[in-house]
Amino acid sequence: MDQQEDFLRLFLTYQAEIRAFIGSLVRDRHGSDDVFQEVALVLWKEFQRYDPTRSFGAWARGIAAKKVMQRWDRLSRMPVPFSPEAIEAVLEAYDRTEAASQPQADALAHCLEGLPDKSRQLLTLRYEQSLKLGQIAQAVDSTLDAVHKALSRLRTRLHECVERRLATNS
Repeated sequence: MDQQEDFLRLFLTYQAEIRAFIGSLVRDRHGSDDVFQEVALVLWKEFQRYDPTRSFGAWARGIAAKKVMQRWDRLSRMPVPFSPEAIEAVLEAYDRTEAASQPQADALAHCLEGLPDKSRQLLTLRYEQSLKLGQIAQAVDSTLDAVHKALSRLRTRLHECVERRLATNS
């Protein structure tokens, strides 16, 4: 893979998490979007400095924390909602959560690989494309009730698979 593909793969994987981190510190939606765009630009420009042996999410959140503090410095006429120590605490909490969730993410990826194509298609439509059940039913030429039941069964099946996988790996 070239550097651009590596960046896109990592950025797309972590973009929701980066947005959530920024949103937890910048309550204004437009301000949060502005900071996210600044962070994305810095991540792109500085990607050659990223150490692939470390977590991309942690690296991106560190840059996001700096951008949030820079925003507050620019808006100094307004009271700062969090101290730098509070931002560090949020950053550490995200890092701990990421480390703790990795075994679950690995188990889920393994369980997803074992699903039939049709099941993965339903999950993609629902969770990656964020389609509503009616839209999914239309896309797969099925009924709303059938899609609802299929997704419910898939969630149960994945949950049980992840639990089994985690139990055997611990």
